[in-house]
Amino acid sequence: MTLAGLRMVRQKLLYILGGLLLVGSLLGARLLTHGGGGGTTDAPKTAPTNGANGSGPVVLGTADSNPSPISFGLPPVLQSGEIDKVYVKAGDEVKVRDHRLFGAVVSIGDPLYKFNSRMLDAKLVDAEKAVQVAIANLRKAKAMEVQHRVTIDSQKLKIDVAQDKVARTLKGYQLYKTNFAELRKNETPARIDELLANDPDFFKLETAYRTAVLEKRYEDKVLKDLESADIGAAVAIAEAEIRRCEALVDEATTAVEMCTIRTKLPGTIERVSVGPGDVIGISTRTPAVILVPAGPRIVRAEIEAEFAHRVGRDKIGKDVTIFDNTDPKITYKGKVERIGDTFLPKRGTGDGFVPNETRVLEALIVVADASPAGIPPLRVGQKVRVNFGQ
Repeated sequence: MTLAGLRMVRQKLLYILGGLLLVGSLLGARLLTHGGGGGTTDAPKTAPTNGANGSGPVVLGTADSNPSPISFGLPPVLQSGEIDKVYVKAGDEVKVRDHRLFGAVVSIGDPLYKFNSRMLDAKLVDAEKAVQVAIANLRKAKAMEVQHRVTIDSQKLKIDVAQDKVARTLKGYQLYKTNFAELRKNETPARIDELLANDPDFFKLETAYRTAVLEKRYEDKVLKDLESADIGAAVAIAEAEIRRCEALVDEATTAVEMCTIRTKLPGTIERVSVGPGDVIGISTRTPAVILVPAGPRIVRAEIEAEFAHRVGRDKIGKDVTIFDNTDPKITYKGKVERIGDTFLPKRGTGDGFVPNETRVLEALIVVADASPAGIPPLRVGQKVRVNFGQ
């Protein structure tokens, strides 16, 4: 055999050996996929992919509370704060109680944790002192208002006295002039006026009259100035200052109260991430406490655009089957309460049927029994599938 023939035989053998290795690899992978049982193991069960008789799609969803779990952190009155006391622990049930306050019913929730509020307490004390000062200033302003009215009344009396003085001096002045002229009937009027101008007694009477008139004008001006003075403005300003200071007290009181974080809804404490001495700032991302509100559980099903035309309003009020996302043998019953009218962004984009589709219709499904006998309870945050055909 020639050298060329030997090379051809070698190439054929290599091709045959490569083919045998490929077949063996595929056979081994198949055996490993079925657990090495020689094909006798049953194929794994999968979640249903459509409704009964193809009447409705199966979509992804998430079990939730209504409202959703509440995260508590830093109150808006603090930029950062030190935890002073924690009142709850994971698993505690918290409640909201009604209290009568000033004739009204106020709902107050159990405290969860409290921040150090010494600086805000000091501001509250300052605000309360400011109210006391403002009240004292109001008393002073009102006393000045009363005194001002007394002063006006006194000034009116002075004017009455001045008016009487003007009248009397005028009468004396006129009487003296008349008597002086009567005693000198034989004199001409011009001569009488000349004599009066040089009479010292007449000069005194005339001066007294003119002085009385000027005094009356002065007292009138004083009264006018008193009446034009807006002394009531001082009272109004003092009253406004009291209201301003009371508003500061309300603000400071609210700030102090907000340092004690309370729940507004009853529920179960699911997680507590803080303890006394921990500091929380505006950049803290981990919630201090997570509360799962009490009440029935729901499922927020996300209907992809591909299935939206198959989930109409006729599904509202209908029963559906809810499957655990990892084990389709675990099922729950629910009823469709609402189907959204708008495509909104998905609550989570990592596990959609169509990963590049980020907008879905959200359907709200009320779970009939979240803890049926014999199977694990439906937990908030659990991934599920909803069969709209059941």
